[in-house]
Amino acid sequence: MIDAIEYNLFPNMILFPGISLPMVYRFRPVGMDPNRTEFELLFLRPVGANSERPPPAPPHRMKEGELFAEVPGMDPTFGHVYDQDTGNLRLQQQGMIAAHKRGETLGNYQEVRIRQLHRTLDKYLR
Repeated sequence: MIDAIEYNLFPNMILFPGISLPMVYRFRPVGMDPNRTEFELLFLRPVGANSERPPPAPPHRMKEGELFAEVPGMDPTFGHVYDQDTGNLRLQQQGMIAAHKRGETLGNYQEVRIRQLHRTLDKYLR
């Protein structure tokens, strides 16, 4: 109940079917630039068996530098979590570019999914 269960759909989608707010992450490249990606965050609100399905929510396309906490309709507290996460991702990306070491070091347990993704990508790209 505490940990988020996630399902990875190769190559670029992560499903979080959680009990409170089911979400989907989707990552897509921006052109051929390995340093840029488009990140989509979808919230899936359950519809009761006897309820009428509401119309889809209008998408909000964020500009680079815009904060999740300031997106219309986003819970600011929840948005701060995404702002922190995306800030950390940017710093990690900059660190990998600046590092003299070739490649990354992955932990044996927590990063096993990342390692498997890269093995699968390498297999498909070969």
